[in-house]
Amino acid sequence: MDNLFIARQPIYNRSQAVMGYELLYRNDNINRANITDTDQATCEIILNSFMHIGIDNIAGSALAFINLPREFIVNNTLTPMFKEQVVLEVLEDVEPDDDVIAGIKRLKLEGYKIALDDFVYRDELIPLIELSDYIKIDIKALSSDQIDEHLALLKPYNVQLLAEKIETYDIYNFCFERNFSYFQGYFFCMPEILEKKSLPSNKLVILNLISKLQDPEITSDELEGLLVQDITLSYKLLRYINSASFSLRSEVNSLKDAIVLLGMNNLKNWVSLIMMSKIVDRKPAELIVTGMIRGKMCELIAQKLHPEIQHQMFIIGLFSVLDALMDQPLVDLLDTVILSTPIKLALLDQTGPQGEIYKHVLQYEKCNWDDINKLGDNADEFIQSYLTAVHWADESMRSLILNA
Repeated sequence: MDNLFIARQPIYNRSQAVMGYELLYRNDNINRANITDTDQATCEIILNSFMHIGIDNIAGSALAFINLPREFIVNNTLTPMFKEQVVLEVLEDVEPDDDVIAGIKRLKLEGYKIALDDFVYRDELIPLIELSDYIKIDIKALSSDQIDEHLALLKPYNVQLLAEKIETYDIYNFCFERNFSYFQGYFFCMPEILEKKSLPSNKLVILNLISKLQDPEITSDELEGLLVQDITLSYKLLRYINSASFSLRSEVNSLKDAIVLLGMNNLKNWVSLIMMSKIVDRKPAELIVTGMIRGKMCELIAQKLHPEIQHQMFIIGLFSVLDALMDQPLVDLLDTVILSTPIKLALLDQTGPQGEIYKHVLQYEKCNWDDINKLGDNADEFIQSYLTAVHWADESMRSLILNA
C-alpha cells in the first residue's frame, strides 16, 4: 500500500476551546490500483488507518469527525469502532434514498453521532436533517443572505450548526454573531489586527529570551544564567522534568542536573515552549498546540534530511503562530527579536533549507497532498513525523496544564 496521509483540523466551540478534530486523509494508491468500487476502497483505507494509528493517538479525547461515503452508510459491516468518540460525516454527494436513510437510522441506534458535511439546503435532505446531530455549513459557498436563510430554515430542527472553511477573523465574527455553535477553518492562525500597537515590554523580554536560547553557541552555564532570571520559570521547568511524563530514572535537583539529563537541545525547546505559553492572552490553547506540532515536525524532518539545521527548526514552527498570538504582522514581530537571518527568512519567505522544510510542513497541515507526493520517498518522513508531533504536542500540552 502507498503512503497513507492523515492530518487533523481542529473544531472550536464558542469559548475557542477544541471540541473535536476532522480527520483528513488520502491514500494515493486509490487512483492507480485496479479498484472498481471507490467507496469500498475508501472504507478499507479508513479502517486500516485507524487500526494502525488509533483514533486516540491523533484526536486524544476529543471527538473525531470522519467522512462517510455512501457504502459505509448502507453496509452494516463497515462501521468503525469507538462510537462514543466518532462523529460520522455524511458527504454532500450522498443522495438521501431509502437505503441511505435506513443506514443512518441504524447508525444512530448504534450510538453514533451524525453530521452533514458541506451542507446546502434542499427539501430532499429533510430526512437526513432530522437524523443529524451536527450540520456543517460551508461559509465560502454561500452569500451572507444565503447563510441567514439557511439558519432560518434549520431553526426548527434539533441540530447544532458548525461553520466550516472560516479563513478570516471577520468571517468568524460574522458567524459568531449568528450563534453558530462550532467553527472550523484556519482563522485562528491569522491575526486580528485592529491597529498598529507596540509589544508589551514583558512579552518582548520573553521573546528575546526565547531567541537567545536558539543560539547554537550558548553554553550550559549561559543557559542556566537565563533560567535563574525567572524564578517561576525555573520552578515550572523542574516540576515538568520531575513529572512522570519524562520517565527519568532519577529526580532532578538543580538546573544543571536538568541540562545534563535532558541535553541542551531538548531543554532549550522545553524552556521555549514554557515561555511561549506565558504570552498567550485570551487566545485558544490550540494555537500553542499548532506551533508545537509544527516545531516538532520541522525538527524531526530536519533530523532526517538536514541534521545540520535541526537545532533551528523547532523555533521556526513555534514562532509561526506569533502573529495570531500577538495580533501583529509576523514581519513586525521578528524585527523586535534577535534571531538568525536563516530563521527569519524561513518564517517570512520560506527560503533556504529551513524554509523548504517549513513550507512542506504547512502544506501537510493544509492537506495539500500533491505537494508532499512530489517529495517521493521523503513523503514517508512527513507522515510519521506528523503523527509523532501530534502525540508529543498533546502529551506536552497536558503536562503544561497539569503543572501550571
